[in-house]
Amino acid sequence: MKIAIIGAGASGLMAAIQAAESGAERVWLFEKNALPGRKILITGNGRCNITNMTEIRSYPEHYFGNGKFLYKAINAFSPKDVADFFEARGLRTKEEEGGRLFPASDKAQDVLNVLFTRAEELGVAFHENEPVVDIRTDASGRISKVVTLRTSYDVEACVLCAGGSSYPATGSTGDGYLLAARLGHTVVPVRPALAPLEIAPAVVGPLQGISLRDVRVHAFFRDKELASADGDVLFTHFGLTGPAILGLSRFLPTEESQYAKNQMRISIDLWPKLSPEAARAEVIALLADNQNHKLVNILRKYGPESLIVRLMERVSIPEDIYCRELRREMRDQLTALMKDYSFVISRAPSFGKAMVTAGGVSLKEVDPKTMQSKLVPGLYFAGEVLDIDGESGGFNLQAAFSTGFAAGTSCALIQE
Repeated sequence: MKIAIIGAGASGLMAAIQAAESGAERVWLFEKNALPGRKILITGNGRCNITNMTEIRSYPEHYFGNGKFLYKAINAFSPKDVADFFEARGLRTKEEEGGRLFPASDKAQDVLNVLFTRAEELGVAFHENEPVVDIRTDASGRISKVVTLRTSYDVEACVLCAGGSSYPATGSTGDGYLLAARLGHTVVPVRPALAPLEIAPAVVGPLQGISLRDVRVHAFFRDKELASADGDVLFTHFGLTGPAILGLSRFLPTEESQYAKNQMRISIDLWPKLSPEAARAEVIALLADNQNHKLVNILRKYGPESLIVRLMERVSIPEDIYCRELRREMRDQLTALMKDYSFVISRAPSFGKAMVTAGGVSLKEVDPKTMQSKLVPGLYFAGEVLDIDGESGGFNLQAAFSTGFAAGTSCALIQE
């Protein structure tokens, strides 16, 4: 069995390893870049969040709409299996908050080294700087040939795992969608996911570095709510990021025109567990119990002083005011602001900063157990090219490893 793997990212490397381990006669791994796994190196801010150790039964809940498709693949190659794979090859791991699993070294390069070394040990033939431009079928409609910019290769099967469109600097430029579409597959329109949001620097600059925990964010177009998400938020020099913001971004429009005239905004609810009435009552009680204290000092229990000062400035409350001096209208404005701390989003989420791609090859046309195409015998899919994307925290890499494992194993075992 001669197999072509297109794309040397997380899913492609795992597919190549499994195809070779499952007895394939020859495994060619094609990569358009000079080096494999460039996207692995930037995941988790260079630390590589390998997987998430949450229970398998709850895994589908961490993907946006299509999580059930992964159930068979993740059962076959689970988060524990991923951890064991790396541990068995000398990479120590550590589990952090929320089940996130990282290499103990905090170096993504160590993760890539394990994958690359194992593939080499198994005799996988790496073809760097060799983009695949076409996948062809024989008279019966079965995969028969892979064409690159250099030459062509006769194959019995092909795993298409060329990534999505996010972080195009790493080589993810949507090539896989074109190849799949030429073979008759439906490609669900793609858009950026897990992307930070840009806010005018003059607005967020003073807030840079502030982290908010367990808040709720809402996205609005004019007065219409588009989506909401719970989690942490981080202010940066260019805008907002953090799990809640990243999860929300996939639901935002991609047309820049919708961001004109301050029509798109993000709202942060600092007290998501309190209704407006309960929040108002809490502030009244807080002021009554602390009449002779400065307001800014009392409000520190809700966030860092730099944030509190900005909140007070937003509603024109002097920084040195005492609780006894706060008028009712000021109190109500401050309470409302803490339930609706809004910022205008200056531009649409971009693929250049998105961690993953939403959309891709339709899952209706792919076998969830083997990852084989239901339309083209001998064609398999893995990783981000598929129409599935998950939350941050290791879920997307787990999907890449599980689908790569399934595709690599299955394609090597098909009958010629």
